[in-house]
Amino acid sequence: MDNINQIPASIAAVLGRQAGKTDGLGKSGAQVLLFDDYVLKIRPADDRDTADVRILQWFAGKAPVPQVAAHEVQNELDWLLMTRVQGKELCKPDIMSNPVLLLDCMAEALHTLWSIPADDCPFERTVGDYLSDAETAIRAGRFDPSDCEPETFGPDGFKNPGALLDWLKKHLPQQDRVVTHGDFCLPNLFTDGKRFTGVIDVGKAGAGDRWMDLALGWRSLKHNSDGHYGKTYPNIHPDDLFRAAGVPKDEEKLRYYILLDELN
Repeated sequence: MDNINQIPASIAAVLGRQAGKTDGLGKSGAQVLLFDDYVLKIRPADDRDTADVRILQWFAGKAPVPQVAAHEVQNELDWLLMTRVQGKELCKPDIMSNPVLLLDCMAEALHTLWSIPADDCPFERTVGDYLSDAETAIRAGRFDPSDCEPETFGPDGFKNPGALLDWLKKHLPQQDRVVTHGDFCLPNLFTDGKRFTGVIDVGKAGAGDRWMDLALGWRSLKHNSDGHYGKTYPNIHPDDLFRAAGVPKDEEKLRYYILLDELN
């Protein structure tokens, strides 16, 4: 965490002499430090980081997201200091051991987002946007298949990322447009042990199809309960998410959005 020695003055003024601890749970590639009341995210500066700040500011008062306490771009690094969401991630063992609470929190998170008028959202997250980003990454040789589901590519799956991209283009689903999170997984959702308390990592949030969040939430439930991360929770059934959310299961959309996320 060498970068912490370069901390901008505006952020140091908020944190004072507090000592943070490294958070290794996320997969964003950012350096993340946790403090009692704040989270500091440090990563190479690019347009996405500035967009994250705008998204957080737009969500303020609409959904329980972190508040931007300070933001600086300095020495080619983006420094974002946010208030810390209270509670614990839904992927924690004691929450996973309480399926009723877990599913209630996921459903409340979804309906909190869906209650925000999509027409008022200035950030678009259409299927076309995701496909365009995927195509750019594939052509530039930046696509990394190492985090994909084992069945996505190979003898029983798609020949290569290009073949999957072509299939996705040919099977565009009808959009059910709402405000979406874009990375709706258990580590990004919080609870105080009684109810949903907040959501983090909203950099992919925007107006899109509700099935993006439903599909990623379903997959996250599956991975966190079936031993994918080491521990099994036999009382968790991913399909119960649809019951909790009040949305009938749509196998075609579920598969489509999981495959779409494989390329993004």
